[in-house]
Amino acid sequence: MIVWPMFVKGISELLTHLAQLLDGSFGLAVIALAVFVRLMLLPMTLQVAEQGWHRQRRLAALKPKLENLRERHAGDPAAYASATQALYREHGVTAGLGSSLRVAAIQAPIGAGIYAAIKQGVAGAGAFLWIPKLARPDLWLALIVAVLSFATVVLNPAMPEQAKMMLQLLPVLISFFLVWHLAAGLGLYWAGSTSVNLVQTLLLRRRIRRMPS
Repeated sequence: MIVWPMFVKGISELLTHLAQLLDGSFGLAVIALAVFVRLMLLPMTLQVAEQGWHRQRRLAALKPKLENLRERHAGDPAAYASATQALYREHGVTAGLGSSLRVAAIQAPIGAGIYAAIKQGVAGAGAFLWIPKLARPDLWLALIVAVLSFATVVLNPAMPEQAKMMLQLLPVLISFFLVWHLAAGLGLYWAGSTSVNLVQTLLLRRRIRRMPS
């Protein structure tokens, strides 16, 4: 229990120091921290995204075999699941959740720490651009974050085609409602992080275009 207050205090002190370096702007300090964290994670997240793209390609190639298994085990869901897993192992198709969870495990505490620091008064009275107080929600910021989230999902080449519409709308709606109801300071962190995520998506598309067919 003592670790969390110390962590939040560390985030508060870091934001204060960054704000001093950025002409007293806590808004820029939050964005700078978000961009720094995502850039540090960029090699890992780019690798995870590329692995997801390769996984989608393997699944697309296995689609006829999966259809055959579904017909063969139509009355036995357990046998179908077992045969599917065996097929995945044979062709090296993995869930790929481990790396994604590691990235989320790093980002989530930092976002929560920033939110806690803002709620405790750090940068709470600060203004940034059109936002009068970073401790209050802002509708326009929520819209900006939603647009960035939408662009990231639409441009993501690793997104499964059959689930694209649902997966396009879900992160957009979640990001919009959360940023709209939480402190604008957290929204700025989200916007900075999503901007780097968009750059990552563009880098992945560029890398994929250079790969041999």
